[in-house]
Amino acid sequence: MTEDIEGIIKSVSINQVLISILADQGKVTVPTLTFLDAANIDKELVISYDEEPPSFTFSLRDRDEV
Repeated sequence: MTEDIEGIIKSVSINQVLISILADQGKVTVPTLTFLDAANIDKELVISYDEEPPSFTFSLRDRDEV
């Protein structure tokens, strides 16, 4: 199962992340400056999996953190 989850995480697209978040949350409001500055923010997407309950968590971290 862990290998399956790792494969899913490696092949996930940003579109899948956004659609899954919006399907769950319904709507997300982002300030204009945050949206326009997104390409300049030195962050990367982190995807974690939790077996109980089975779910994915999406978060951001600084690129220099490992």
